[in-house]
Amino acid sequence: MRSILVLICGLLFSVSIYGQAKNSADEISAQDKILLQKFWKDFTEAVIKNDKAKLETLCEFPFYCRPCIDYTEYKNGNPVTVKVTKQLFHKKHYKIFFEQELKAEVKKQQKFNVKFFHPYFNQEVKIHGISFLYTKVPPSDHWEGVQGMISLKKKDGKFKITGIETIP
Repeated sequence: MRSILVLICGLLFSVSIYGQAKNSADEISAQDKILLQKFWKDFTEAVIKNDKAKLETLCEFPFYCRPCIDYTEYKNGNPVTVKVTKQLFHKKHYKIFFEQELKAEVKKQQKFNVKFFHPYFNQEVKIHGISFLYTKVPPSDHWEGVQGMISLKKKDGKFKITGIETIP
């Protein structure tokens, strides 16, 4: 009886260790890390130098942007997000990238670190894109604050911005 218990415990222990093994499909590939590093270098330079033209090359238009509502004047309805086209980007939606909160995070994370980026997955549990977060409103005693999330997808061998959200 004791040997059966030891055998079952050993089996459960080995299954739990195997179940915690990392799945290589969950990780960002070496090639994508190189592309992300190039994106991050270009993005940080553009944000720090207020380079609207360079930022335009890093975006995939149109993209949806929740915090861009602050730069929009709607007469009808109560939209949740803004579909940013190149025309809207040039008009005033580029300003989202020059806000103090994002600039502060970019300066803090200026040196590339792959741990700053988080893959997100599709229904087949394959990497669908990559995102990174920044603090828009810091938490307080009465509120959890707000984070911005910039989503990236690989397009034509380069990572491009495909959306900006806020959490919560």
